[in-house]
Amino acid sequence: MVNKKINDTQAGMNFNKMSSFLKQPGKSFDFIHKNSFFAILFLGMQKNLFALATALFCFLALTGTAQNLGIHPTTLQFTLGSGQSETQVIHISNGADKKVQYRLYLNDWMRDSLGGHEYYRPDTLPRSCARWLTINKNFVELQPKEAVDITVKLQLPDSASASAEMKWAMLFIETVEEQVKAADKQAQATVRNLLRLGVHIYQTPPTLNTKEVRILDLKPAAEIANAYSIICKNTGNVMMECKSYLEITSADGKKTKLDNIEFPMFPDQKRYVTFELPKNMPKGKYSVLAVIDGGEDMSLEAIESEIEVK
Repeated sequence: MVNKKINDTQAGMNFNKMSSFLKQPGKSFDFIHKNSFFAILFLGMQKNLFALATALFCFLALTGTAQNLGIHPTTLQFTLGSGQSETQVIHISNGADKKVQYRLYLNDWMRDSLGGHEYYRPDTLPRSCARWLTINKNFVELQPKEAVDITVKLQLPDSASASAEMKWAMLFIETVEEQVKAADKQAQATVRNLLRLGVHIYQTPPTLNTKEVRILDLKPAAEIANAYSIICKNTGNVMMECKSYLEITSADGKKTKLDNIEFPMFPDQKRYVTFELPKNMPKGKYSVLAVIDGGEDMSLEAIESEIEVK
């Protein structure tokens, strides 16, 4: 398979640009949009399974709603320079008919090459901002219909290195349930984890504004028949919200465009975006145009290739 990298001018493409992703908090899942929350059942595992999280996201979001746990906003965006500080507020509400307890804690996290979340102890990763974050409460208890505001303060050190690159962290808000058991005339309390929601925290210094994505390759996907992966990298210095698609042209000129896949990318992150070809696609050779759109203020990034369906 021979790949040829092109841009939108060379390819003669005239695509309508999609408008910038919504910036209101509490929209959709992080694999899709920036302002979102991550909800998983806490099963004693410190690292979530990407496939499980993807498949169960809608169910878990509904589970959180059914439990009447309200969190707003689900993303905190800081744009501080060296020595600056800012405090933002997260509103937590208990709409249930019983008392609910919450544990709050910070984690470092990354997205892997497939978009899955990987979690680490706070202040572990080089791009962590957890060391500069303080929250005013680590544990709250809410009565039915009660709410509380949690303040999150980011204090950036007065040094050039602190504002040299984008950094991020995750604030988890985890419900816990206290169960009282009688044993030898003594009451013993145990805590059982129920559900946790993650608030994404991003710190992007105002001097950073380079948006750039590059397609590195287009090749058959490993372990998936008749599927191809675009390998791309965010070579800019800010997080990007991208969409990607494949346009397949047969020998007789018939074009088939596969549905868009939307995904975020951190600076320096490499990402595999995998497309499965239609199952009824006739055997033969095809020309494939792989496109990544990083937003209306960027040129399209594209690569052209020849593939064969067997």
